[in-house]
Amino acid sequence: MKKVFFIILIVGSSLVSKAQQDPQFSQNMYNLLTFNPAFAGVGDQMSASVINRQQWIGFENAPVTTAFNGNVPLKIGRRIHGLGLTVMSDKLGIENKTNIKFQYAYQFKVLKGALNVGASLGLQNNALKGDWEALDDGDALLNGTSIDASKMVFDAGLGFYYRSKALYLGAAISHINKPNVAYNESLETYLYRHYYLMAGYKHEVTSQIDIIPSVFFKTDAVSNQYDINTNVIYNKKYRGGVSYRVDDAVVFLVGVLLKNGLDVGIAYDVSISDIKKPSLEFMLAYHFTPSLIKRQQRYKSIRFL
Repeated sequence: MKKVFFIILIVGSSLVSKAQQDPQFSQNMYNLLTFNPAFAGVGDQMSASVINRQQWIGFENAPVTTAFNGNVPLKIGRRIHGLGLTVMSDKLGIENKTNIKFQYAYQFKVLKGALNVGASLGLQNNALKGDWEALDDGDALLNGTSIDASKMVFDAGLGFYYRSKALYLGAAISHINKPNVAYNESLETYLYRHYYLMAGYKHEVTSQIDIIPSVFFKTDAVSNQYDINTNVIYNKKYRGGVSYRVDDAVVFLVGVLLKNGLDVGIAYDVSISDIKKPSLEFMLAYHFTPSLIKRQQRYKSIRFL
């Protein structure tokens, strides 16, 4: 198995340090439920989406992440509640993480918009499985060493999300209970808390053209990641944009919202870091409004505010 030693070093560094553990996406503005449970119930539509990210294409054992999100708003009396589900698989070399979580959000009317307060509860399974392959004679004694261990832990998160007709603001914390992943007596780590901030604003240039700048910030209180994005929307249907991930990549995004409720998006990362490999991300979503969901305000798509 080629380059396993390098991957073990990557995984090992995450086990003994506080490197960011949550997976990375480029279409964050269309994937907010993955990070922020308060996004459950936003808008007047039910939605389901799948997003797949192939990171560092051409590099063996590079990260591959797939996430499914389901989201539904419910009106009970005069109050809006949101229910959500996220199932995610994140693979990096010999490490495989599977996370399933349920989200609930409660909506308050604030100023000219709505504030959602949400929480997530779920389980995460971390697994390590692979063999050690020495790349030089100095490590030859380690040849044949293998690991096969897994640990499932309870996981929780908290979030806030405010949305008006043209503005959204959000904040969230993942792994708020800081689960202890103890594979065995000598190999353990924690799922460290990650903190998220997100914001976007829709500026209507003409009746057919909207510009939506947005920012997405992630930190584990040790390392930080900033994504700065601008998307241009034409006729509430077609979109194209560019993101800059500080010291990491320039990202090009395109997408289309079809009349039948299907939403297709693609992101391509051009790396500007020391790892000179591109990344590719696909998203497929479906939005629809059942007759049982009645709202006082309606928007054509929650994706475009």
